[in-house]
Amino acid sequence: MDRRLLPLLLVLAIPLVACDRAATPADASMPDDDAGGAVVDAPAVPGEGTSTLPAEFVVSTNEPFWQARVEGGEVVLNGPDVDNRRFTIDTDDAGDDARVVNASDGAGAISVTLLPGPCQDSMSGATFPLAGELTIDGIGPTPGCARPADMPPPGEPGH
Repeated sequence: MDRRLLPLLLVLAIPLVACDRAATPADASMPDDDAGGAVVDAPAVPGEGTSTLPAEFVVSTNEPFWQARVEGGEVVLNGPDVDNRRFTIDTDDAGDDARVVNASDGAGAISVTLLPGPCQDSMSGATFPLAGELTIDGIGPTPGCARPADMPPPGEPGH
């Protein structure tokens, strides 16, 4: 390997610290070992063109432990010293490569990015069908894993 490429490879690997994304096609199904081998697919978004990314979803990160739920025209944020902080969605740009939701409240803004493809939580090892990133009040992006809003977190009983 050419040693000149090493700094570039390191820069590209840093955002994946909290999320171990497997190199599989975006439309691939991921087995959920905790659900007895059930297959989990990212649902299509009705009325959103050809995007296969869900309109309502949850992104979770590690260190700091943030959770942002995009649902019902708002983003609800929980995490360190934050309990149910609500942002009103300003823009929601969807495509097959990403869904970017920008929202704000009187104190600041949040950007929630949903990315296709599987993601493995770096702490628990749980497999999620999607990946994501959060930028909160200009700090970030912080990488994490994501799931459709109607899907329980991996390891919890299904509906």
